[in-house]
Amino acid sequence: FGGEDGAKLHPPCTKYPEDGALVGTDAIFSSKNVIPPPNIQPETPIPLPPKDDGIPAPSIYFDDRGEIHNVRIHRNNQRISILYTKKGYLRSGDMHPNEQCDFIFSGRVNIWTLSKDGLTNVNTYGRHEFVKIPRGVPHVFEFLEDSVIAEWWEPRGFQCWFYRPYREIVDASFRGLRGPSNGDAGGEDNGDENNYEQGYHRGLVVLTPASSGKCNQSWFHAVLLVAGAAVIGLSGFSLGRRCR
Repeated sequence: FGGEDGAKLHPPCTKYPEDGALVGTDAIFSSKNVIPPPNIQPETPIPLPPKDDGIPAPSIYFDDRGEIHNVRIHRNNQRISILYTKKGYLRSGDMHPNEQCDFIFSGRVNIWTLSKDGLTNVNTYGRHEFVKIPRGVPHVFEFLEDSVIAEWWEPRGFQCWFYRPYREIVDASFRGLRGPSNGDAGGEDNGDENNYEQGYHRGLVVLTPASSGKCNQSWFHAVLLVAGAAVIGLSGFSLGRRCR
């Protein structure tokens, strides 16, 4: 993929039986095909994700694929991401030490997951469908239409381990239009530090400085972002076409 003009990529036909046998267990995080976060050593026992994931909220991350709106519910400090992604792009290529939850406001998406037999399952989801991806299951989101989805993790907190066979496909889909990349750092396509070709548009807008302590203002922005995403998603319009 890599946008409407990109070369089409398919889920891998290669079978990964050793990884498949480990899907959903702590052992999958130590696979030779898995890239841990920078602060985690391969031999480190897999903990639950940190309560503070380090991603500022409310904030908006944008690149040529679309936008990620990060909001935080202050009652329990849960971060929720509202993603707008253009047709033809891929996201993720990773897995998490907790359960990932997704709700599709609008659009249509294929979700690839690694199965117990080491093959890749592909399931299609559309408007108003809810998806749960269990802990320790490598996955990819393939956007068949311009889509708006909400995403969060239970228990709360975020940390991702890249699954190399999938992440290489995600990177290749973007590289087809944007030049070389080294994979997203610091989150699931959220504030990456890749070196793409000049002219690639990306950025992170922090709506309320983390040090300001203005909880009421943060909450006000969070409500506006969630409400706006819901209205836009349900009406079939795209969210934040800043990068077009």
